[in-house]
Amino acid sequence: MNGRIAVIIPVYNHAHYVGEAIESVLNQTRKPDRVLVIDDGSKDHSLEVVKRYESRGVESFGRENRGAHNTINELVALAAKDCQWINILNSDDRFLPRRLEVCEQIAKANPGKEVISGRLEVIDSEGKVMAKDAQRARWFYGSQTVQELPHASVAEMLGMANFIATTSNVFATADYLLANPFRPYRFNHDYFFLAGAAWRDKIALAPEMLMQYRVHGSNTITTRPEPLMREMIRMHLDLYRHHSKELASDAAMRARFGEYSAALWSNISSFHAGMFQVALAQIVAQSSESELAALSASLQGQEFDTSPSHDLAGAYDGTTPLAATILNTKLDALRADKLRLTEERTALSELSRVRHALQGSKWIALGRLLGTTSKLQRQDGKNPMEKLDRLKKACAESSWIKLGIRLGAISSDLWQRE
Repeated sequence: MNGRIAVIIPVYNHAHYVGEAIESVLNQTRKPDRVLVIDDGSKDHSLEVVKRYESRGVESFGRENRGAHNTINELVALAAKDCQWINILNSDDRFLPRRLEVCEQIAKANPGKEVISGRLEVIDSEGKVMAKDAQRARWFYGSQTVQELPHASVAEMLGMANFIATTSNVFATADYLLANPFRPYRFNHDYFFLAGAAWRDKIALAPEMLMQYRVHGSNTITTRPEPLMREMIRMHLDLYRHHSKELASDAAMRARFGEYSAALWSNISSFHAGMFQVALAQIVAQSSESELAALSASLQGQEFDTSPSHDLAGAYDGTTPLAATILNTKLDALRADKLRLTEERTALSELSRVRHALQGSKWIALGRLLGTTSKLQRQDGKNPMEKLDRLKKACAESSWIKLGIRLGAISSDLWQRE
């Protein structure tokens, strides 16, 4: 494909913020190939603000109100005509300067992934970064900590929380966006899209802070929980129905679906697992016994080859209560997880130090401009330890770094120190 990147911005009544959003796009280190904006029938002067940027290449027009999901889908169709990748940006949010550059790097390093997301920080109505323990920011920062769980898949993490949080954090192929249009939810069109992508193993994550999510008085999510909780139940019923055929035929997808579903019981994104089961019970109640028997008999898959409780069922030794065996097994697993987590945190800390040092080096910045440091931008490795080892190996093998050391422009301590 052509590698072209478009940024699309749906606007509705954000005259006070949309200028900052557009500026954050135009100031990217990797310039977008197209910037498209649709004003979705704003009642303020949002369109007037947007029009000021047409001389800088921003394509824009206004029309009657059709809703956020329709506006995003319309923009996707326009951008997909000549761009391979599309990044959505809500008109009250901002990109950090390297967002497009890093997302492009992650995409190249992860062929087959079609959705790229990074970390975000929270800003207030005035654009100031909010403290992590601020009342309206703590959920966003807290949800992102699910990425620190050892060996958790993206599907499992999304089951625990919509840590990606917003469509502004979606950098995706035009083809995937066209095939998976956003749906008419008020709160959760991003969550539906992301859950399906995670079940299909199509998401790659960047470890860096790449965007700023703004909280202010007109955000759609309010403090009243019921509307969001009801929509979460409806959204998951839709998810199950929409992906049912794929789940029936794809064992790997079912495994990721299972990880997601198990994690839902500890979900912190307003999903009530108990009420969802009640909803499923109401659906089942509308089926006859023969229909339920036929459904059970129709299920096919390798999962039926081995009992899911095979190991546990044979664990009783005649004396030790099975409950104690279960607890000991869980304790051993927790100890192993704690050890892995400690190792990963140590590696993450060192990895962050090395990456920060490389990003702050003028010599590396020059190499980036000359195209000599592409291997240093990769995210190779399945876990922090592998990523650290491979980054250090790339540094050790880099002819540009070797030249910098000889010239005294860079120190080997930059990446060698533990």
